[in-house]
Amino acid sequence: MPRYKAKTLYMRKSIVEALDNIWEYPLTVVEAPMGYGKTTAVKEYLSGSEAEELWQTLTDDSSTGFWNGLSRLIRKLDPVAADRLAGMGVPGNSVFLDEAIRIVGSIEFSKRTVIVFDDYHLLSSGDIDRFIELLVKSETPNLHIVIVSRSVFGENTTELVLKGYCCVIEKSSFELSRAEIIEYCRLNGVKLSAEEADFLVSYTEGWISAVYLCILGFQQDKRIERQASLYELIEKVVYRRCSIEVQEFLLSICIFDSFSSLQAEYMWTKGNAEALLGRLMAGNAFIKYDHGSQTYYIHNIFTSYLRRIFDRQGSDRQQAIWKAAGKWHVSIGEYIHAMDCFYKAADFDSLLTAIEIDKGNCITNEHKDRLIRYFSECPMEIRRDHPWACLIYAINLFSFNEMELFAQQCEQVGRYIEFLPEGEQAKAQLAGELELLGGFSKYNSITGMSEHHQRAGGLLKGPSEFIDRNGSWTFGSPSVLYMFYRETGQLEQEVNEIIVAMPHYYQLTAGHGSGAEYVMQAEWYYYTGDFENAEIASHKALYIAKSQDQMAIVLCALFLQMRLATLRGDLAQVTDILWQTREEIKERGLYQYIHTLDMCEGFIYSCLNQEKKIPAWIVKGDLQDSSICFPGYAFFNIIWGKALLISGQYLKLIGLAEGFIGMASVFPNLLGQVYTYIYEAAAEFKLGRHEDARQTLRQALSVAAPDQVIMPFAENGEYIADMLAQLEKNGHYPEFIGRINALFPLISKNRDAMSAELSSRDNRSMLTEREAAIAELVASGLSNQAIGNTLHIAEITVKKALQSIFAKLGISSRTALAKIMIEQKTG
Repeated sequence: MPRYKAKTLYMRKSIVEALDNIWEYPLTVVEAPMGYGKTTAVKEYLSGSEAEELWQTLTDDSSTGFWNGLSRLIRKLDPVAADRLAGMGVPGNSVFLDEAIRIVGSIEFSKRTVIVFDDYHLLSSGDIDRFIELLVKSETPNLHIVIVSRSVFGENTTELVLKGYCCVIEKSSFELSRAEIIEYCRLNGVKLSAEEADFLVSYTEGWISAVYLCILGFQQDKRIERQASLYELIEKVVYRRCSIEVQEFLLSICIFDSFSSLQAEYMWTKGNAEALLGRLMAGNAFIKYDHGSQTYYIHNIFTSYLRRIFDRQGSDRQQAIWKAAGKWHVSIGEYIHAMDCFYKAADFDSLLTAIEIDKGNCITNEHKDRLIRYFSECPMEIRRDHPWACLIYAINLFSFNEMELFAQQCEQVGRYIEFLPEGEQAKAQLAGELELLGGFSKYNSITGMSEHHQRAGGLLKGPSEFIDRNGSWTFGSPSVLYMFYRETGQLEQEVNEIIVAMPHYYQLTAGHGSGAEYVMQAEWYYYTGDFENAEIASHKALYIAKSQDQMAIVLCALFLQMRLATLRGDLAQVTDILWQTREEIKERGLYQYIHTLDMCEGFIYSCLNQEKKIPAWIVKGDLQDSSICFPGYAFFNIIWGKALLISGQYLKLIGLAEGFIGMASVFPNLLGQVYTYIYEAAAEFKLGRHEDARQTLRQALSVAAPDQVIMPFAENGEYIADMLAQLEKNGHYPEFIGRINALFPLISKNRDAMSAELSSRDNRSMLTEREAAIAELVASGLSNQAIGNTLHIAEITVKKALQSIFAKLGISSRTALAKIMIEQKTG
């Protein structure tokens, strides 16, 4: 066998010089086809450095898998930051991207640190590409990223190179020259004639793996000869030289990109996997062991060859290996990988069992298409034997907004339950869970949902096993009344119904949504102008929600308190609530609520006509990538519509109004309809379409007046005052319009005062010298800890100063502060 000298082969002067660029750029992309030794070269180079090395080898196209892997790497440096990244999930929008960059920026990289993403070509994710680009542009001190890939990274690599953020090391750097091929062969005991050297250069084109295989062939046959393909060369000089036992062993593990010794023993079952691996590693360079991760790697070229052989095996052999792999993944809690393996093994019984063991906790939107495919192809008799898995599937269909499939699945689960023997507790439990799930089919009818809940209560012997009490009860909406105000003239009755209904639901879900009924009651008081009772009920709701740790309801109660503070002209309370709530969300890693808080902030600043302070994703109408679920979409449109109105985009607003009304009519959500009609009327009036405007405003009045919902009109009085006066003069809703007119002057006075205060705060002169210095460092991307180290002050001092800065400037996020500082610099 050749005396394989990896360091000599891979660490030639040209490669070392190319890899030295890792320390000169935030990003280095090492790009070459399979078999050019790029991974080995990077490993050898970094092993000789004193840098902290974090290595992640990608195995599939899962962006979630990538993100979880990155979080595990970060844990070695900063467990708190790792937990926050993992809790956030893949940053699929600008809000989460900014926060992810901030979290990584908060990590103290005390020495040169390299994060390597190997086999990056397997991942095709615009979200991850954008994250890496932003991370690179943030130029975090001591942090360097290396991407090892068979293809060019992302769409903007050229831009990154031109701007000095990135260095690309291409295939040419890894090609062996004629002299290097001759020298490498000499080092391995093969002296080439001039003719053989010419042939080898022409045949391999400097491809390292091909040269290595030719050397193996020479050692066997004492000559270098051309094979029809690289795979034929591998078969001749590597695979055929293995014993039948080793060949069978390789086929049992080749479906993995990497594996541990325990994993190999699990798949092989004959007790000598480690011995076989030792023989293989001694015999060729295609299998390596990483002592850091305690993991074996088969070179991609050899893996590719083995999988071609595997694909020619009989279906029984293939399915047995995939089934064993599925069982392995179950044993270590990797349920998504287990499901994929069981699917390839056509073992639907084990696939559904894995879902039941996991209770669906690992399933995300990323797995939607796979999950639907698995269940659609699963035989009915197997689904019937796994009603728990079918329930989990139904819950996920609802979260995917696949309502037709959801209804079909609930019906099927009902039929499966009928097959269970009478008198079994499992049957009653399943029937109860199905009744609870059936409540979602009646969303947003309080009575309809409650009927299901009460029937579920008669069947379940304890809290539901499937409802996640930590999930967002409001689907991302910051308002409970918005969710359940569905019938004109029935609002008070709906409030009374939810007060009666919610205790039944709490018993079934261990308090999920606690306080929601009192939020709705408080909002009813607010919308009808009874502000004292609104505040009393909001505090009651907030106390209950906090005691049960129900952040979705806490946000709803705080949102109402911000609106009440806005009525009083208390800007300090508004900004204080926004600041403290955002900090709590980040501290606790509750990132699913970031967009809900952004909607609260956007609503407040839209009411104050502060377009620049409305979160950018709302102004752009960028809803699809947010954490808001479909039932919350119409509330988003309430804020987006107002942003369009105050920015003067009247034609666009009128064009979108019909779609807004359609979305608000699905469940229905009457508040969404009322606000949209008001905005549309205001836009029409601005364009001189006065009669159309009055007719549109009458539609809003016809919905809201029977319930005395005056606040949407009072909040927008400056846009509709003339129309209201004309409608009142013509005898339309005089008493209702009279109440609006009585309230509007107070709202207008306090709103104008707050707007003026915000405008005056938008300058740096309000900040103390220390606050100005901290603001500058925040704008440059530093974390609180890094700012403290820079200014030689405690981190808690930085936090307190930021709270003061935010209050003075009327903002609640670091992103907003950075924007203000940049605007001031650019004039």
